[in-house]
Amino acid sequence: MAKLADVAALAGVSVTTVSRVINNYGSLSEKTKQKVYAAMRELNYQPNSLARSLQGKHTQLIGLIFPGVSNPFYGELVQTLENQLFKLGYRVILCNSVNDAEKEREYVRMLLANQVDGIITGTHNLTVSEYQQISAPLIAFDRHLGDTIPIVSSDNYAGGRWQPTR
Repeated sequence: MAKLADVAALAGVSVTTVSRVINNYGSLSEKTKQKVYAAMRELNYQPNSLARSLQGKHTQLIGLIFPGVSNPFYGELVQTLENQLFKLGYRVILCNSVNDAEKEREYVRMLLANQVDGIITGTHNLTVSEYQQISAPLIAFDRHLGDTIPIVSSDNYAGGRWQPTR
């Protein structure tokens, strides 16, 4: 696996310059950027998202925890979320909990260990207190998990009620 130093050597620049290109920091010539990008492509170099997060940078990863994608509703929802997040520069880690509390708990631990930038959960097998202990930004889908946790839901009762036109 290629390292930052390998990219720098192939591009004929310093490790600091490669880092600046990757992080889009400072003023660099277009020629230098293109040399670094060409070396990255040739070596199939991918920045280490965990190392970046340890340096205080975002991982650009969002965890999605849903009961599964075989249900057409969840499949379409996950696809839409992934498409929109991708457009914003994020990648997703999809976790299929199959409505299993222990599996969901393990996925939450794994996502937090990978320092994801946020979690969107549509499966709710854990207790509200467990969700409130999650330090990453969290959005709940269709279930109230606490006053400080945003929720995306609909009022199915009001939405299904007939209203005569006037």
